[in-house]
Amino acid sequence: MALLFRTSLVIVAVLLPNLAFAEIVGDGRNVIDGDTFEIALPSHSVKIRICGIDAPESGEPGSREAWAQLSKLVYQKTVRCIQVNHPPGTVCDGRSKSKNRDRIVAQCFADGLDIGAEMVRSGHACDWRKFDGGYYQRITGGKVCQRN
Repeated sequence: MALLFRTSLVIVAVLLPNLAFAEIVGDGRNVIDGDTFEIALPSHSVKIRICGIDAPESGEPGSREAWAQLSKLVYQKTVRCIQVNHPPGTVCDGRSKSKNRDRIVAQCFADGLDIGAEMVRSGHACDWRKFDGGYYQRITGGKVCQRN
């Protein structure tokens, strides 16, 4: 019995760090561009990269409009993000890394809407099929990124 208990503790200790950021819920803040923003948590902020989409980078054509659209969707709203390759699962699982540089890659929701889908539907981002298998294009009819 003691061996089973110790084995269980080891399993929990190994798995717990991987689940630390599985689901993130907080206030949308600091929109960086059309596919990256921060979520404010009680003790710190977490930078989020929306999985499966690509939006113009700062300075590129359409970047201001993409920034404004993402701001409308997340700024000062409660945002729920699920990190890629973590339960309960995302449209990018198995295709994307769960982190990219200093950002957590996640599928995010606010006001009952899938933020990635809304960005593609509005034309401010494209579906990056390499990472979502064409999911956002299928559900929105939006454009597909050229660099797939």
